Amino acid sequence: MSRKVFISFLGSTNYGECYYTKDSFISPKVRYIQEATLRYITQHEEWTENDAIYILLTRGAEEKNWNDNGHRDTDEKPIVQEGLKTRLTALQLPCSINSIPNLPDGNNETEIMEIFERIFEQINDNDLLYFDITHGFRYLPMLTVVLGNYAKFLKTALIKSITYGNYESRNKQSYKAPIIDILPLSALQDWTFAAANYLENGDVKKMATLSREKLTPILAVSLGKDTNASNLRTFVKHLETVIEERRTCRGIDIFKSKSFAALYDSYNKIDNCLLKPLQPILNKIEESFENFDINQNIKNGFAAARWCYNFGMYQQAATILQENIVSWFCLLHNIKIDNEEEREIINKAFAIKNEHIEESKWKIEPKHKEKLVDVLNDSFFSKRVLIDTFGSLTEVRNDFNHSGMRSKRMPLDPQSIIKNIEKCLNNAEEIFLSNECKNHKESIKNKLLINLSNHPSSTWSETQRKTAIEQFGDIIEIPFPEIEPEWDSKKIDNIVEIYLEKILTMAEEKNAHAVVHLMGEYVF
Repeated sequence: MSRKVFISFLGSTNYGECYYTKDSFISPKVRYIQEATLRYITQHEEWTENDAIYILLTRGAEEKNWNDNGHRDTDEKPIVQEGLKTRLTALQLPCSINSIPNLPDGNNETEIMEIFERIFEQINDNDLLYFDITHGFRYLPMLTVVLGNYAKFLKTALIKSITYGNYESRNKQSYKAPIIDILPLSALQDWTFAAANYLENGDVKKMATLSREKLTPILAVSLGKDTNASNLRTFVKHLETVIEERRTCRGIDIFKSKSFAALYDSYNKIDNCLLKPLQPILNKIEESFENFDINQNIKNGFAAARWCYNFGMYQQAATILQENIVSWFCLLHNIKIDNEEEREIINKAFAIKNEHIEESKWKIEPKHKEKLVDVLNDSFFSKRVLIDTFGSLTEVRNDFNHSGMRSKRMPLDPQSIIKNIEKCLNNAEEIFLSNECKNHKESIKNKLLINLSNHPSSTWSETQRKTAIEQFGDIIEIPFPEIEPEWDSKKIDNIVEIYLEKILTMAEEKNAHAVVHLMGEYVF
């Protein structure tokens, strides 16, 4: 079970009395911010005997403010007033009250590190930390921030609050002074580190963890109505999905780009961040999307392969790149990209070209031979650099999959693998993203007629159907949707977008110049 741990620095000044406030909370008139803060914290959260309070003391602080009657008047007589130890004991909290005495003043780096180490010794794994930084030397707030991050990393601690009592800004009439929580600055630092981890390493785990830890409680309190928290959590969730698709080589998902489209849509819905300085960080993340298309597009596979390579995911880069080359030729030659048996036609074509296999030795089912010949006659298969690139990727993938433990071939050394993948990426991008490639794709596109109506081609006359096929190509039927008279424009727009996506997907999958025969309700 996690402990709640309150950690505070006590100074040696003779503190004045005031009423400390936070939200609707008002403390009694007190000298010590620690007493006011603990009253506030324990009023909102139950503390038990498992929890602990640690007060950090120099010799001067212990003598003057921890113990009773530590200060003296101008005549050197003790001023009768309770010290912090007595005041905390009077709260009758169930948790333990502990002092960390004889701390140095921190006059040099050695003393500061001693303070750091002595505080860190008190922290256990999974502690929930409540820091008060009101008193003490000027370097202590920085020490607290660094210590908090250190404890989060080494002891999986969680910082619940970092507060200080702003006595100097008290109202001179009411003597009320605010308790200010600067935890949002710590949260911003967490989000900054998490975003940097994504931008530098392609790792979104820290952002996903922050989303669960920081946003879920906000949504629980607001019953899910806090749109800022909800939009940010949705964005992180979609980002996590997109990254996992790349890390796990989900080629179909990368190609179709539905997760990426959802990610981009969720980013555009973030109007107001929970932390305003977080918006530029999210903008920086958005910049990493620039090479991807929110629509179904074969170029997403090449972009994903490059992304994986840039973040050291070399096996994923090689796998996605080679399979995307196969997918590109599948689309070009009207082969289903998600059908393993039909994809093998492209792999066979590359093997035949690479190994110069005679036709009599082709191992291909008769039903696929015509399509194989069609692929082999593609002018792009005369490009030696393409054949060599595909062969290199096959070699790298085999070496990966067998962990280099192949007796018939010398294992590749790490640098050779990395250089080979980079060379293959450069070759593939040069070939498949070139104008020559785009023109080639256009030149061999299929023809397609999409009949979006309630008049299926099976009801047409033989002459009408034959003429349509000759002029427009294969016919695909899409029944016209039912459009109700009472529908508003928003509902009609939604169904239009659905059907438009169907049409574009069909045209892409068939690599076709598509003509749409549209008959039905005019508003649609």
